[in-house]
Amino acid sequence: MGRPVGSKNKLYATRRFIFNLLEKHRDRLEVELDSLHGEKYVQLYMKLLEYVLAKRSNQIIKIDKLSDKEIQDLLDSIN
Repeated sequence: MGRPVGSKNKLYATRRFIFNLLEKHRDRLEVELDSLHGEKYVQLYMKLLEYVLAKRSNQIIKIDKLSDKEIQDLLDSIN
């Protein structure tokens, strides 16, 4: 079943948005992370990773279901 052909992959778009947001505010985020210590630091760091890294079960990408922009974004991230 899945999403209709031609519809946008909202999960991918959300991950890309969060990734771009983290990139944009990288300096501020580093300062804030540096102020945390121990378990609080590790917990926040791990939570942020969930938004950037795909889970192992979600790493199969059906190229025919992606838009041209999504494919280009994937290629750009590899290079």
